Parts: sequence; structure tokens; C-alpha cells
Amino acid sequence: MTSKIVYFPGCFANYYNPDIGKSLVEVMERNGVEVIVPNTRCCGMPQMANSNIKGARKNFDINVKMLAEAASPGYDILTTCPSCNMMLTSEGQEFFESDEARLVSSRVYDACHYLSHLAARRALNTNFGRINMRVFYHNPCHLRVQNIGDAVSLMKLIPGLHAAGISTSCCGMGGSYGMKATNYARSVEVAQKVWEEVRASEADIVATDCGGCGLQIQAGTGARIMHPVTVLSRAYAHFHR
Repeated sequence: MTSKIVYFPGCFANYYNPDIGKSLVEVMERNGVEVIVPNTRCCGMPQMANSNIKGARKNFDINVKMLAEAASPGYDILTTCPSCNMMLTSEGQEFFESDEARLVSSRVYDACHYLSHLAARRALNTNFGRINMRVFYHNPCHLRVQNIGDAVSLMKLIPGLHAAGISTSCCGMGGSYGMKATNYARSVEVAQKVWEEVRASEADIVATDCGGCGLQIQAGTGARIMHPVTVLSRAYAHFHR
């Protein structure tokens, strides 16, 4: 583990829920790691999903240039958004190949995946305070297709936390798909299974890495939503020597 990491916050942490980015900084600082946040743009996946290839290329090229420069001393790059992670590691490079894109792809890690590797090497600070709550975890599609699913094992390191269930079904949001009026009925139809699982779990909170999934689950269940990194940050804050 290096003394610094580069953070790509993405649009959700930048504009909708800054607490996610704040939580990542707090978690990394608890592990003696400084966080660098370069001046980046939207990852470009929303543009690609809506056939704006020119816009996606512009954003992607700017991002990989900024990230490659920031990571050049050998720092790893962390994301807290599954779609951003997929765009930077694979999807973007397939469409917009460059030396910077290849470098960035080799350095990018999902934040929970990264922290899980630290825990496996006993390099993670596990001085967590006790949090007595039931947590239901929703694993987003864009993490599952990357074979990533480390959040539950991380949260289980927190004393008192009970894993009340795990969902691996699509929530129906599908990025910007579920935001469109023409897709609303289909989006809700797909979401029913996840909504039923959440209600049945009687969890205190629902943890998910994807902002879009969180919005969909909250809309259908009224559940309190939290990013797994935020759960870790709250546990560190509850630790008393």
C-alpha cells in the first residue's frame, strides 16, 4: 500500500452525495493514506449509454490524462461508483484506446475491493467501534459483471453489525434507463424483487455501492441508504481507545 491514492469521485459523489467522498477520505486517513483528487469530469458512461460518443470521448480523454498524471508516482486510483470503475478499467479503453487509458486501467480499483485486499493482508486498520444495526446489502450489476463483491466481508469486520441479507438482482434503474418516463413501468417491474427483499429483511439500512441503485431502492421502500465506505467511516468514528 502506498502513502497516497488518487480518488475519482464520479458525478454521484461530486454532486449528489458528497458524504461518500468525505467518507472515503476519512477511511483512507485512518489507514495512513493521503487522498489526491484531481480535476476530473463525468466518466463518460452516461454519454455512451445515450449514443453521445463524441461527448464520451472528450470526457474520457481528459480524465485519463489527469488520472495518469496524478498516479504517475505509482499511486493506485480508487472509485466509489461501479459504473465509473467499469468505464475506467475496461469499457472506455475498448472504445478510446491510448497509453494513458492503459495506464489508468491497470491502476484503478473499486474502493471496497481495494480495502478488502488490505484486510486480507492484515494491512487494514480494524479499530472499528461497535455499531448495533442490521444491514441489507445490494450488489449492483456493474460490480457483479466485474466479479466484485467485497462490501459485505468488509462490513462484517464491524462489531455489532449484522448482515440482514444480500441482493444480487437488478434494481431496475439501469443507469439513466430508469430515469426516463417511457421506461418507468418496466423499471418498477424489474425493481419489485429487490424491493420485496429489502422489506422482508427489516434492515436498519441498505448499503449499496451504486448511487442509482440507492435512489431506486429508496424510492420503492423508503429505506435509509448508505454507501459501504460510509458504513466503515461511521464505525471508525465510533471507536474509543
